[in-house]
Amino acid sequence: MKTGARGGALTVIPEEDVERIYRASLDLLMDPGIFSESDIYLDLFEKGGAKVNRSERTIQLPQDLIEWAIQMAPKAFTLYGRNDPAMDLQIELGHTYFGMGGTSEPLVWDYDQRKSRQPTKQDMINNTRIGQALSDIDFVQTLCMSGDQQTDMIFYHDFDAIFRNTTKPTVLNILERPFTQHLLEMAAAVSGGEEALRLKPSMLGIATPVSPLKIPIMNEGIIDAVNAGVPILYSPGPLMGATGPATVAGLVTLANAEVLFGVTLVQLIKQGAPVVLKPDTDVFDMKTTQVTYGSPEQNLGKIAMVQLAKRYHLPIYGLGGGVEGKMPDAEAAAEAMQSMLLDGLAGMTMCQSLGSLAFGMYGSSEMAVLCDEMVRIVKRVLQGFDVNEETLALDVIRKCGYGGSYLAQPHTRRNYRKEMYFPALFQRQTSDEWIKAGSKDIYEVAHEKVLGLLEQSQPVKLLPGADAELERALQHAVAR
Repeated sequence: MKTGARGGALTVIPEEDVERIYRASLDLLMDPGIFSESDIYLDLFEKGGAKVNRSERTIQLPQDLIEWAIQMAPKAFTLYGRNDPAMDLQIELGHTYFGMGGTSEPLVWDYDQRKSRQPTKQDMINNTRIGQALSDIDFVQTLCMSGDQQTDMIFYHDFDAIFRNTTKPTVLNILERPFTQHLLEMAAAVSGGEEALRLKPSMLGIATPVSPLKIPIMNEGIIDAVNAGVPILYSPGPLMGATGPATVAGLVTLANAEVLFGVTLVQLIKQGAPVVLKPDTDVFDMKTTQVTYGSPEQNLGKIAMVQLAKRYHLPIYGLGGGVEGKMPDAEAAAEAMQSMLLDGLAGMTMCQSLGSLAFGMYGSSEMAVLCDEMVRIVKRVLQGFDVNEETLALDVIRKCGYGGSYLAQPHTRRNYRKEMYFPALFQRQTSDEWIKAGSKDIYEVAHEKVLGLLEQSQPVKLLPGADAELERALQHAVAR
């Protein structure tokens, strides 16, 4: 099992402000509360002790109900590698993981054409295999979509590609109940059956409500996912200045209120069901009308939300390597490193979107390869260093004395591999060595690695009978 990098030292607001935001969020959940399009949720919350106004379709949550839900939600759980224990993740605050991609992205970046284009299912397969092969990618999501398939069938083909080409944990889209039920049928087929999926879930189910303060009928699939044993990733996304306040404090307060509603909803469906916070704090850029992926305010909001998650002792998931850059270049690398490092230092449990470009419009295998290398750097920073008799090295310092060399010392041989980061992709040659090797920029180096990984890649080994069961579930979804 992977236990992740260790972070959590970075904060942006004092504890008294964390508490003030929490109290303000409780106030919002009571007045005005949440608007629900779903009668099922009105019934559920009324039975759970909330104040429900059926004519106005509002749910007002008392403080004791919310705090009960926070207490009931598991503080840690295992997200399994699918039939692959080496890919298991311990999901808990204090453990940080990095994942490729996000929800299905409409385009894909083409290295040869130097532009984005319509993706195919083969692109989905290739990107998934890259995610499986990269050692520091802990979970795999879609980096494009199966754009050559019928529009309302794309998600089914995306997850067919994921299930056949990675054993790493992934994230399922949770939407209307029939749609969600079909995806869960596919997930059970590849997991060895419904009970196997329930006992060892290898995916989170992401549900996205409507900000501000609204839960649509589209989210009713949460019920099926919870009952199938799939942990819920509850993902409100108010936009700073558009669907949320134009202040970071107001944005965080609204996002926190909405995500606490999600925690309560999951616990009312099934007490003790695992839920991961995913409150997005995106910014609506007033000059371009774009939704940011790398703004300073967005990162401030994310770090503040991690501080709130620590108050609840619940795991949290957020944007990590997604960028606004349009191709894998210096801008994209700077934005990705900024967000991944800040997430890691803050203690974000799961960081997503590595490899995503252009505000999540498309993904790039080369960018995913670059992010994998940057994650290794981030993990080395988070590792810190030990201070003890061996690492203080007083004896060897005295032995080498004035002007001496440490190269031949046994202490150096014992410690340098443990202490030093050695690039797997980035280039540490001299300028002359770099020119002699072809003067390749890092984008070209990353592309060569992509080609090498794809040349060696194969579909993952499925359980006996799972191939046919997955195909049957896919065809059932398509037929319906």
